[in-house]
Amino acid sequence: MACCCATCCRGSSRMRVKSCAGKCSKVLLLLVNIVIFLAGGGLLGLGIYYHLDGGLYEHVLNVNDIITVPTTMMFLGCLFLIISFFAIVGALCEVVIMLKIYMSIVAIVLILEVLLMGVCVAMRGDVEKRAVLVIHNLMEHYGNKTSDDLSIITKTIDETQIWLSCCGLERPGDWGDPEIAKYWAATNNPDSSLNFELPLSCCRDRAATSCAYTNTTEGHKLYYSAGCRAQFEEFVEGNVTYITVGGIVMIVLQVFVMISALKIRFELSSKYDQDDYLGNSANMEITSL
Repeated sequence: MACCCATCCRGSSRMRVKSCAGKCSKVLLLLVNIVIFLAGGGLLGLGIYYHLDGGLYEHVLNVNDIITVPTTMMFLGCLFLIISFFAIVGALCEVVIMLKIYMSIVAIVLILEVLLMGVCVAMRGDVEKRAVLVIHNLMEHYGNKTSDDLSIITKTIDETQIWLSCCGLERPGDWGDPEIAKYWAATNNPDSSLNFELPLSCCRDRAATSCAYTNTTEGHKLYYSAGCRAQFEEFVEGNVTYITVGGIVMIVLQVFVMISALKIRFELSSKYDQDDYLGNSANMEITSL
């Protein structure tokens, strides 16, 4: 990028974007895409780290699948880097073809985002079922140092239960069910009794050192009685408006960025045409002389 800018950008006096609107569009385009470039680098780095690390994704989301969390992060990271690269270089070096490529990619992404929002709204139930299935798979490995050597699964479940104020998939008793919480039930409830130890993240008191399940009114005062499925569905229903508004804001921002790139492109194109016209006129005058 540095070499390109050194070659293309021949000093501020040679810049072809002169108007105030053009300069503002240039600044907006650069600022937005620098942020996207940094975010893309971060996503790519995290995706590579989680892919090499294994842990949560190797045992829960199946690393043999083509579409996993790490591969999705790496794909989005590369996409962000490529898109922002064309925008930054195109704006700094005032290269029309790069701005055209940038606008084409953003237009395609914009169309895909609109389609994805429609699909998510239409298939919201399937998305919720997939999320519940993931939680179920996570619970099987909770506390297992063999399959979760870095405690990624354990921390994920703990943070989810604290965040949603829930315990278990459907109810707190799930932690004693070997079909749901395989390792935890085998370790803390091998006799399948009605009383057993719950994860500390189920306790309402964050300073508690023990969290015993008793399935009584008194027990429900000590730990969260709602399951994470119901709490997650309630969260989605309560925040679907904010998620939709967030998606619309992102689309509007992309439209503004496209308009900025379009403004720069038109100004550069008109300037190139003007320079060509003046150059041809000068050549004709010299020829006539």
